[in-house]
Amino acid sequence: MAFAICRIQKIKSWGTLSRSQAHTLRLVDTPNANPEIKNLELIGNNTNLGLETLVREKIGSQKIRSDAVLAVEMLLSASPEYFRPHAPHEGGIYEQQRLDNFVDAAVKWLHKSWGDRIVQAELHLDEITPHIHAYLVPLDERGKLNCKALFGTRVKMYELQDSFVAAVAHLGIVRGVKGSVATHEKVRKYYSAVNQSSQILDWGKIIPQPEPQESSEKYRQRLIELLNPQLEIINCQLSERDRILQQRAEWKETASRSEELRQRLERELEILKAVDAKQDLSLEAIAYELGINPSKQFHADALDLVMQTNGCNFNDAVVWLCDRFDETPVLQAVHNHAISQAVNIIEQKLPKPFIPPSSCPSHWQELENYLRQQYLIPSQLSQTLRKRDLIYADDAGNGVFIARNLDGERTGAYLLVSKDKKQLQMYPESRRSKGWFHLSVGGGNTKSPQIAILVSSPIDALHAISQNAPHQQRTIYLVWDDDRAPLPLQLLKTIPKVIVAIPSEQSFTKAKQLLPHATKQVVVSSLNAKQFSGR
Repeated sequence: MAFAICRIQKIKSWGTLSRSQAHTLRLVDTPNANPEIKNLELIGNNTNLGLETLVREKIGSQKIRSDAVLAVEMLLSASPEYFRPHAPHEGGIYEQQRLDNFVDAAVKWLHKSWGDRIVQAELHLDEITPHIHAYLVPLDERGKLNCKALFGTRVKMYELQDSFVAAVAHLGIVRGVKGSVATHEKVRKYYSAVNQSSQILDWGKIIPQPEPQESSEKYRQRLIELLNPQLEIINCQLSERDRILQQRAEWKETASRSEELRQRLERELEILKAVDAKQDLSLEAIAYELGINPSKQFHADALDLVMQTNGCNFNDAVVWLCDRFDETPVLQAVHNHAISQAVNIIEQKLPKPFIPPSSCPSHWQELENYLRQQYLIPSQLSQTLRKRDLIYADDAGNGVFIARNLDGERTGAYLLVSKDKKQLQMYPESRRSKGWFHLSVGGGNTKSPQIAILVSSPIDALHAISQNAPHQQRTIYLVWDDDRAPLPLQLLKTIPKVIVAIPSEQSFTKAKQLLPHATKQVVVSSLNAKQFSGR
């Protein structure tokens, strides 16, 4: 009996969305995937827009809450018994007609249930069992981001499962037990495999010799029966490893946000302590002068109390206080009022997310050709970064190079001005001190960079990547366009080899002060530093 699989993952930050897309499009190493097998796009667009751009366009100009779910990743599949009924334990194979029928039913269900809220869907064939990754922007009937309205209750989740099962029921795929806490044998077997100690397989000892008169088919079946238990353990452990890595990334992002909130609250607390420590005008004394009940509990400061009672503005309230009290406590009251107002503004104002220039696919080919012809940047590199929304062309034909923090969230953009394409400038809304244009390449399965190369512009970064390929060690290229700009020192201090590939001697001197183990590489910048208006 084959069971339906329908799971969702809520995505609450652009960094998480970027990492999810990188995994789905195989832009990062995926150990349990076969690189020789190509996955298929089922729902998307003809403009090669990246996932983040598609999600942003679907959300539109509406205000995004800090805790909003930006997108929902759906995973749709069925247990192996459906795709390969005669060999459910042989990972990586499937019956084509059964696969086609499942994909047809799943795509029809996505369109019928969610319509154009599905911005991307891809069929993965490079892992053990075929499955679909679909990305949904959780808009309610009013077009507002409202994931809770779609998936916010247990009843909604039951309805989701029931709906998908109904769409594939004609294929013989059934629903699992409603309300199950997943204690069936397969889950126990999975975690039993995950918890086993890793073993180094000695194929010379494991693979038996063919028996006399044994046919090749029988020998093959015997090998499958012998090796399947070991391979199943390995596959389970690899899957669990991927899950843990993703969970760690999410925890890291949550911890980073929590630390930022903690630091902000500490600053506000210090401000409030400083305000309380300084003597202010007595509200009882002011109440007496105003002729109001002095025993009343006041919830305003001195200035607010005067303005509310007399119905006057700030200037008149200051004059009124000066006429009745000494100058020093009045000035302190004004100071405390300003601090209190500033704290209220900081608390109430949500941080405005950086919104980069809009992408214009019709200008992309011109930019790609220019980068290839002028700076010898391979089209494959440009196109890969284009799919990740890290490089693209805007409506004015400018080249856009996205800056991000180390968690992958967009913080700004460099513009290669279309007029002569010889000048880089910062996009006006950029938060220059919050992130960098950076790219990590090479190193196989290694996640931590072993080499960091500081360059002076995004084009220098692309040029250096193409010149230094292939990269045997994990290498991060990071743009440091001004020696006044901050560097991610916490990261760079952990990287064994830091190379400053910037022509400016002043930049190298500053980098050497911050990173004593940094070395200099003599380079000629692809784009003259004087042509960057941000310097």
